[in-house]
Amino acid sequence: MKLGYTQQQAETAGNLISQAYQLADDAALAQKAGNFDKEMQFYDQAKDKLTQVETTLVYQTSIAIHQMKWWMYFRHKQKLKTIIHLFLQDFKAVGLINLFTALKLTYFLMEIGRVHKSRDIKTTKHNAIKYWTELLKIKPPQYPYLG
Repeated sequence: MKLGYTQQQAETAGNLISQAYQLADDAALAQKAGNFDKEMQFYDQAKDKLTQVETTLVYQTSIAIHQMKWWMYFRHKQKLKTIIHLFLQDFKAVGLINLFTALKLTYFLMEIGRVHKSRDIKTTKHNAIKYWTELLKIKPPQYPYLG
């Protein structure tokens, strides 16, 4: 709601995001079980939930596929592909005119991901604040991160 969405939009988006995270967790379990088809099915369903978030928030440019892909590549420990999709998610949302900002946003998200497993709350909070400070400076027409 602090980003300018109605309570209804915020609640619907939050619910869908929560469902997408659960589906991504289910995909990770399928990955560990060696069931590639089931894993991809869960990731595709997560992408669909994120696409519904975009519809709810009236986004003009879809970034859901990139968010789903970087989630998947992060869990597969494919760093380069993770970075590429983090960048594409940011870049598509903020546009060419904000290329440098998209690069900085990608860096901050990478840093958050780097300390994810260690649960380093201080570093995560520091990078999240930097991320949102940079993002809000440009007042984007939509936000690049759905989760």
